[in-house]
Amino acid sequence: MNDYLTSLLFYLVPANMIAITIMFLGRRKNVHFHFIEYLFIYLPWVGFIALTVVIFGSLDAVPSMPVIKIFLLILQSIGAGVMGGAILMPRLVMRDSEMHPIAITAISATLITVLYVKFRMMLFIMVEGLSSAVDS
Repeated sequence: MNDYLTSLLFYLVPANMIAITIMFLGRRKNVHFHFIEYLFIYLPWVGFIALTVVIFGSLDAVPSMPVIKIFLLILQSIGAGVMGGAILMPRLVMRDSEMHPIAITAISATLITVLYVKFRMMLFIMVEGLSSAVDS
């Protein structure tokens, strides 16, 4: 199976579970989400893919050691999914805000994605150094 598809599948499970839970909780508190807000939960996965392409060249070029490949593709995709699902949480906290709801979600998505990519960049640089040290 393609590494991009594997990564997306492992991203979708936690992201959708958390996002749907937040949406149901929001319905109880009279917070209604727009469809466009749901699409924002995919932003961390796009950041994850972009960072992987920048550091490694492509997901297929990730070091071929099975432990590193599983760690990067599966665990990091699940971690990004948890972050992606949590993007909708500020809407519940700021439900009485005068700010437009889509703006709240867009700001939340941007901040969470930037933080995720920042910390993952440090990790990926360490993995790249580790894989080059092992290959030598």
